[in-house]
Amino acid sequence: MLRAGGLAVAAAGLTGLAAPVASAAVRGERGQALADSGTFMAWKGVTGDQRIWWNGLQSGGGGWTGPQSVPNAFTSAGVALAGQGGGPLHMTWKGVEGDERVWWSWYDGGGWSGPQPVPGASSSVGPAVAPYAGLFMAWKGVTGDQRIWWNSYFGGWTAPQVVPDASTSFAPALAVRKNGYNDLYMAWKGVEGDQRIWWNTYLGGSSGRNNWTGPQPIAGASTSAGVALTGPYDGSLHMAWKGAAGDQRIWWSRLYPGSSTWTAPQPVPNANTSVGPALTVYGDSVHMTWKGVEGDERVWWSRLSGTTWTAPQLVPGASSSFRPALATLGV
Repeated sequence: MLRAGGLAVAAAGLTGLAAPVASAAVRGERGQALADSGTFMAWKGVTGDQRIWWNGLQSGGGGWTGPQSVPNAFTSAGVALAGQGGGPLHMTWKGVEGDERVWWSWYDGGGWSGPQPVPGASSSVGPAVAPYAGLFMAWKGVTGDQRIWWNSYFGGWTAPQVVPDASTSFAPALAVRKNGYNDLYMAWKGVEGDQRIWWNTYLGGSSGRNNWTGPQPIAGASTSAGVALTGPYDGSLHMAWKGAAGDQRIWWSRLYPGSSTWTAPQPVPNANTSVGPALTVYGDSVHMTWKGVEGDERVWWSRLSGTTWTAPQLVPGASSSFRPALATLGV
């Protein structure tokens, strides 16, 4: 039993978890609430293991709970996590090898719901999700389709739409910028052969328009794989990514409050990956997890303290052949 958001919670067997109180509508739909601001991670298993595993950041942020498998959830690639403050925690993912459908499930403090396919959503890599006006999802299309698609969930999934002029060979990243309008931002690697990192903004919240700004490249930022985004409570954005082909270092940049220019990319000391990292915010600190370099399937983690990243540490018992997903409820 733990204290989280001033409430005592027991998190479905995740001993010591700072688990994530949902709206009345959500509680009525899901049957149980979570406590505020829990932080969770999910990941595909090691090579040959398509199960999805998950754990939680312990109260105080000093360590992680033991991994557990998500019942009946399997993937060959990408997993994504997000949830509004108070929950439930939502997870979406690409299916197993040969199944490009996108699936979803939710955790309400009592257990995971049975997986369901998201209507009309298919991907060769995997989706991204963010807690925007319910739940917002974006994903690369199926094999041969490098367009980025999006939809949203608030009691039901909307029909998929194409993001104008946005294409990728990997999976995009989403984050809400807490700038008073809670604008939604997206970043992604370019198409096959284009390692530049691009970004745009959804024109829904502050503008009332159901559209996107035009894509822009981020100066000096290149990747052969995954990009991650998160939005701290100060109105900034943080981005992290694996380097270009042949560069397994993890790089990061920041969009300061009120700014529209990303800072010059910097490598995260001693952090290296063959796929890409995941980001979230716990308390007032940005947290990052990632799969190790080629041949190292262990999952590592670090946090940003001021302007300095802490020394990488292993997440006990967590290993993956792909990149993990991180989420704090409401972030």
